[in-house]
Amino acid sequence: MQDLPTTDPQTEVMSTEAVAEQAAEYVPEKVKKAEKKLEENPCDLDAWSILIRESQNQPIDKARKTYERLVTQFPSSGRFWKLYIEAEVNIFLYFFYLNN
Repeated sequence: MQDLPTTDPQTEVMSTEAVAEQAAEYVPEKVKKAEKKLEENPCDLDAWSILIRESQNQPIDKARKTYERLVTQFPSSGRFWKLYIEAEVNIFLYFFYLNN
């Protein structure tokens, strides 16, 4: 009888965690290109639009840095402040309703 390979559950968990960490660090190519455009021209609204759309699909913990950069670059833009505030309020409301 041939011995079947055994698996170490701890190794499997670690590899799953490594995959999850790698997925969390994944940055889409369009975001990389937008960041490069912003290095050349910090006022490039097309590049900012890409970053905003990407941020809207991320948890606020990850998106906050982009929103902070956005309102720092355009401090008098009510539209950009509104996007940032809505993202913050949405997570607040989520936890409020979760606890009630």
